[in-house]
Amino acid sequence: MSRKSSTPSSLTFEESDQNDALMKQIFENVKDVPDEETPPEQTSNKKSRSSTRDSLKRPDDEIDLHGKTRDEAIKIVQKFVIDCYQKNFRSALIITGKGHHSAEKAPVLKREVKLWLERNGDSYITDFQEAPPRFGGSGAIWLNFK
Repeated sequence: MSRKSSTPSSLTFEESDQNDALMKQIFENVKDVPDEETPPEQTSNKKSRSSTRDSLKRPDDEIDLHGKTRDEAIKIVQKFVIDCYQKNFRSALIITGKGHHSAEKAPVLKREVKLWLERNGDSYITDFQEAPPRFGGSGAIWLNFK
């Protein structure tokens, strides 16, 4: 086997008061960065009884519907919603995707899941809305349970 020859690195590290001052300035301004995201706007017709704080924490459970057909997705969502409700979860996340790879090039699963939730969710959920950006944004639905 042949050996690769390596050339020595030409990188050098120098200490600089200018870099130290810059780093100090960066870390002093960290306190100005908010700890939490701003809540998403309500996209459901249902009345929201959840607090802003509820939509910023992690969901108690989540499912991902990528690659599922409409029928498969609705069956999965139905079981998921009932299971979460029975487990007394406060919130959950349904990842539907944004629909970029669907035949219709539109969010088919998101539309179908929202319709199912509007028609059948009243017994289990107080409301639902688009998920916060860090949990999928327009490609996911955030549920708040009764």
